[in-house]
Amino acid sequence: MNLSRLILPLAMLLIFFPLIAQPASLSVQPAIPDSLSMLREAEIMDEYGFTDRYKLIDVAKKLDIADLDKWKSYLNLEPGNKVLDEMSLRKLGITPYRALLAQQYSIHGFNELSTVSETAALKKIPIKKMRQLLGYDPLSGSRDKSSLQALGIKPDSIESISRNFDDHIMSYSVSVTIVGMLIVFSALLITSLIISQLFHFNVNPKPKDKTIVVSHSGILLNKPKGINSNVIAAAVIALHLYKLSIDERRKLVLTFKRTPTNQWRASSVMSMPNREFSNKRR
Repeated sequence: MNLSRLILPLAMLLIFFPLIAQPASLSVQPAIPDSLSMLREAEIMDEYGFTDRYKLIDVAKKLDIADLDKWKSYLNLEPGNKVLDEMSLRKLGITPYRALLAQQYSIHGFNELSTVSETAALKKIPIKKMRQLLGYDPLSGSRDKSSLQALGIKPDSIESISRNFDDHIMSYSVSVTIVGMLIVFSALLITSLIISQLFHFNVNPKPKDKTIVVSHSGILLNKPKGINSNVIAAAVIALHLYKLSIDERRKLVLTFKRTPTNQWRASSVMSMPNREFSNKRR
């Protein structure tokens, strides 16, 4: 009797332990608001015809789940545990809306709570092209963070858009390449034209006239702009005094350090006038 009492709790632990041990990283979406969950559960009941009282295997049939183990992994359930298939969603703590989100994620890799930017990155579609294919302004990013459910877009519509984009990706790539080349060459042309005209803006300034012209009578005829006449007169006097000092120093040098010279040679006495008579006789 005691043994039977121990077997039942152990069996329950073996059944529910894998559920507790599942990692939280497999969760498909963060917490869903209760109001949204209740609204969508009513819609799911009308569209698919199941509630949280249905067994997991029956819900999989209602949702046309092809890969049951993959779907269970998105629900944070042990994929290989067949006992869970016969348990209701309520016992497993799974809402019908969460079951639908897991079904969408297992098929498309995203669900209706994914944002426009997330689906564009997942399908490798440029965000501007995604906006255009969804019928929005390509230059406006106001809807990028909105979910597909808020915008009234079904995951199947995203799949159709993705297939359409893949079918025309070659023409899209060619058009993007041509537009990019035109922009680059236009920028290079404009840059070269601007550089070729820069010499008009880089004119060397005319040198200022710094010439001072004074007549023989000492009258100032020309002077640079911004210089006072008194400054010029003082500079001329200083230059004149400096020149006089040079002449005085030169005279002193000639007086005290005169080089020895032969006065006879200097006065041409050594020309020997008698030689001229002898030369005439010859």
